[in-house]
Amino acid sequence: MMKANSVLRGKIYRLLQFIVVACVFIIPFIKTSNGNSLFRFDVSTLHLYAFNQVVDFASFFSAFIAILLFTFLFIFTTQLLGRVWCGWLCPQSFFAIRIESYAKKIKNKTIKHIAEIFLAAVFALLLTLIWMMYFVSPYDFIDTLKNSHLTLIIGIVLFLFIFVDFAFVRFKWCKYICPYSKFQVVMTDDDTLYVGMIPGKESQCIDCKACLRVCPTHIDPRKNPDADCIYCETCVTACNKIFQKKENTHGILGYVWGKQDKLNLKRPNLIVTFIVSITLFFVLIYSILSTSDPVVISFSNDIKSLGNGVYTCNVEIKNNLDKPVRVRFNNPDNLAEIKPEIMRVYIQSTKTETITINTTGNIPDGKLVIEAHYNRHGHPLTYEINLK
Repeated sequence: MMKANSVLRGKIYRLLQFIVVACVFIIPFIKTSNGNSLFRFDVSTLHLYAFNQVVDFASFFSAFIAILLFTFLFIFTTQLLGRVWCGWLCPQSFFAIRIESYAKKIKNKTIKHIAEIFLAAVFALLLTLIWMMYFVSPYDFIDTLKNSHLTLIIGIVLFLFIFVDFAFVRFKWCKYICPYSKFQVVMTDDDTLYVGMIPGKESQCIDCKACLRVCPTHIDPRKNPDADCIYCETCVTACNKIFQKKENTHGILGYVWGKQDKLNLKRPNLIVTFIVSITLFFVLIYSILSTSDPVVISFSNDIKSLGNGVYTCNVEIKNNLDKPVRVRFNNPDNLAEIKPEIMRVYIQSTKTETITINTTGNIPDGKLVIEAHYNRHGHPLTYEINLK
């Protein structure tokens, strides 16, 4: 299956890379129905916002399960598919390949080097910004940088690290530094997928060395398997071009299922890792589904007018945290005064109280925005009530 149509697979490979990168850049900006990010870990509150759910990672158990699941999925994927992450999804490989492929079109060495530096700076800046937005809301990102020197310093350090990597290290990172390449040696076996010579086609090699010239990690793809291979398929594409031109057929390099070139799912190590991963996955799903928002605030639709721009409304506050909270209400536009301004709710309890809203001016469309703060380090919960 992996060798059936290497040309089509190469196109799918490149398309998938661009789709994944596009999703990575878009996800932080997507808001769910509760106003939170589609997926973001807020470092100020230790909350994971994931698909309209809020997981409180102040709980050691939730964080521990998530780390274990990620670890076992990492091991399972490597046992089955080797370093497929490196070539297909890793941003390091994706942007390093883009830099080299764009710059190699320039013949002048000085201009080529300048272009590599420029592309490295642009890509490093983009990655720094988007990665930080997975921990800081993109809609409050500029204000956070202005008000938090620590966040700004972290951003600058991260940018410099990525820039140096893209500009001067690139695939040397994959070969000599990346811990994944070191772990791969102990996590793979004789049945793991690899990129190399297709069994039975060794005699067809014309020794053109095209695969060696294009390999970013400078290995010989014909020697099977090589732990430094990052599965980028550059050698496969080069081999296909040579054979297509000379013999009008596909090349002799491709994906191979281990030494027997046969998919084997009955491996004890693979089965155990899969069972553990599935178990941890369901435990985490149960944790997410059973964990509600830390503080849930509901405003009654039955709003009563007392005349002269004064209204009353019932508010229900449910505190799901293991600590008492003080919820403070205010109108960010200064169009109304809310009493009581602060409500205290005890641990794991619900409180209902009537608030008075004294408007000080005309309310646009009769809709008043109310902010509720229960965490002085977190972002306020925003609600819109209709005073008509």
